[in-house]
Amino acid sequence: MGCGRKEAQTADSGEAKTATEGKTPEGSEAAGSTEAVAGEAADNQEGKRVIGFCPPTMNNPFFYWIEQNVRKAVEARGDTLITMDPQLDQQKQIEQVEDLLTQGIDALLLCPYDSNSIKSALVSASEKGVPIIIFDTPVVDSEYVETTVASDNYKAGVVVAEDLKSRLPKGSKIACLVSLAGETDRKRLQGFTDTLGDDYEIVAQLDGKGDTGVSLPLAEDILQAHPDLGAFFCGNDPSAIGAAQAIGAAQKTGEILVYGVDGSPEAKAAIKAKEMTGTGAQSPTNIANYAVEAAYACLNGESLEENTVVPTFIINQDNIDTYGTEGWQ
Repeated sequence: MGCGRKEAQTADSGEAKTATEGKTPEGSEAAGSTEAVAGEAADNQEGKRVIGFCPPTMNNPFFYWIEQNVRKAVEARGDTLITMDPQLDQQKQIEQVEDLLTQGIDALLLCPYDSNSIKSALVSASEKGVPIIIFDTPVVDSEYVETTVASDNYKAGVVVAEDLKSRLPKGSKIACLVSLAGETDRKRLQGFTDTLGDDYEIVAQLDGKGDTGVSLPLAEDILQAHPDLGAFFCGNDPSAIGAAQAIGAAQKTGEILVYGVDGSPEAKAAIKAKEMTGTGAQSPTNIANYAVEAAYACLNGESLEENTVVPTFIINQDNIDTYGTEGWQ
């Protein structure tokens, strides 16, 4: 593959889709067909490259934003991006990686749905000589990976917990909506609980699957079971928005703290409206740009850092005007 590794550094802070057609995060079906994209890849001009992009889902504004920035950078080079959407299905993601390899991609940008269960896809890409750039969620079998570009997910949980501790009395009850299938939310939850220590009581921990529609009824059930709940910690902003909606329906907005992780425009708007308390913010723009730079550096035979860590930080009701509600960081 022509890539080597150096020491880690810290950055500054479905279906196949056609290379030119965008996709909204609300959609569950990707534009175009596998056959159409395969033909487009095959017809790609000599010397041009085809990059594969496979997140856990495209029905999440965070991954949609990353994809749009990756697409912009790839197409600016005159190359082709093929996007897949496994829709939070690990087996489908493995199959879609195999599909990308069959289409003859030159490099793979991959965020695993389950970092413990993606090895077969990593092996397949490695055997075909296709360099793998992991983004957002590190994999267990990192020996098959050229580099990993990811936020400091543990720190995201830490900064949320620190903000919560400044606002919520010790002994208060907290509920967690996280998706433990992925390493990302596990790290965030670990950072959160490690920082809380024994000062608070975790009364519920449910899988919101990073989806507002899934998280909303779960949050409603938690509120009914624990009317004295003090806060929700959610592993991502879509789940936090679902929790905020449940709190609003119960007419308890402002009485229960709500935290997410991502720093999405939707979450920032909810913070501005005082429907959410805060979010452990990431920069998907930087994740996208660094991942593309890594892919092309690898294809050009350059050495890569083993990890590029993108910092996380708190956005809350105290500093929301600094960051605004439009766009991502």
